[in-house]
Amino acid sequence: MKKIIQTILFISLGLAGPQWEDESAGLLSPGRHEIGLFSPFRMGLHNGSEISVNKFLLLPSVAYKTNLAQFHKWKMAYRIQVAYPTMAMRWIQSPLGMKLGEPDMFALISPEFTIPQMISVYGELMGTTGAPSDGRLSINGGLGIGLNGKELAQRATVDLPIIYPRLSVYYNGILIKIGGEYFRQVKERWSYVIDYDMFLMPGGRGRFAFEQKGLLVWSKSKKFRLLFGYKLIAGEYPFGSQAHLLPALDLQFGW
Repeated sequence: MKKIIQTILFISLGLAGPQWEDESAGLLSPGRHEIGLFSPFRMGLHNGSEISVNKFLLLPSVAYKTNLAQFHKWKMAYRIQVAYPTMAMRWIQSPLGMKLGEPDMFALISPEFTIPQMISVYGELMGTTGAPSDGRLSINGGLGIGLNGKELAQRATVDLPIIYPRLSVYYNGILIKIGGEYFRQVKERWSYVIDYDMFLMPGGRGRFAFEQKGLLVWSKSKKFRLLFGYKLIAGEYPFGSQAHLLPALDLQFGW
């Protein structure tokens, strides 16, 4: 059961691949919708921007993305995301309920800790150059700030790769993230994507984490595509340095 809970959180926090344009400075066309089995719901707005919402209801987040002025050959955009982790962190303190065993039988955070009301705000700049047929390169960098985390005990962490770096902003108060992506279409329906993300956690018990993935993409049409490949994770966490190689898969739909 604990493995199942970990898997759900892994998926909801980004184990799957990127969306059609999410890691680039490109935006969804007005009125277009996209959703993935393990990806957020995204919608193109008629003001030339887009909005995305996490489907995992216990960890709600919403992001707004819009264009900036082009810089030489680079198409530019920025994204702002607000997340509320309190419900999810309280849930994993007793995911099956206190009445089904000892309070911490399946807990990823000990029930002895109080999880305060917290939010985080993350701002990111994105730049993209090139075209899919010749190779499209995107780079991004941003800063996250956690609010009201000073009441959160430092020992109340989810000491798992993927999860810890994304929640570290609530313990450290700050998170720096930089990354990049290379996407290329090799045939009419086939393409591939290689990307990386570096999480820097200044002042925390874990200092950095690195995530890199490679994916093959099969696009049946503008309404469906399949992504499959791997995700490599390495970092220095509160429990020590670790590295993991995991499968990555997503089914994505658009309309």
